[in-house]
Amino acid sequence: MSTHRETLDLPYRPEDLFDLAADVGRYPEFISWIQALKVVSEEETPARNQCRAEVSVGFKGFRETFVTDVDARRDEMAIDVSLVRGPFRKLSNTWRFKPGPKGARVEFTIVFEFRNFVLQALADVNKAYAVKRVIDCFVAEAGRRHPRVDGSK
Repeated sequence: MSTHRETLDLPYRPEDLFDLAADVGRYPEFISWIQALKVVSEEETPARNQCRAEVSVGFKGFRETFVTDVDARRDEMAIDVSLVRGPFRKLSNTWRFKPGPKGARVEFTIVFEFRNFVLQALADVNKAYAVKRVIDCFVAEAGRRHPRVDGSK
């Protein structure tokens, strides 16, 4: 099983970053290796958004589809993602957003284990790179959607 954690201090409001990460249906617009994403079900209240999403990802000739449940709780500024089905034995990730020295502190954790040993070995070697690419996509999209709290561009 692999675990990767990132803590980022970003110049955006925590609420804006939470909204970006909770907007699962728009991920294909800014994460290039998501080839398709379908929100299968959704239940939304002002404080909480829960959805089930089917995601197809592709990377260097590799393509897999999996289904996750997403639980975004605005009052806690927390998002939890859990596996429903797919090529993983285990998959979960968490996002936590709070005020930070630059605007927002974002804590991201992903835990995964593929059923296939070869895929797991490849993932272990490339996990830091893959997580960095996804985080970079979110940071770039935050820059397109939201003003920086420090006023710079």
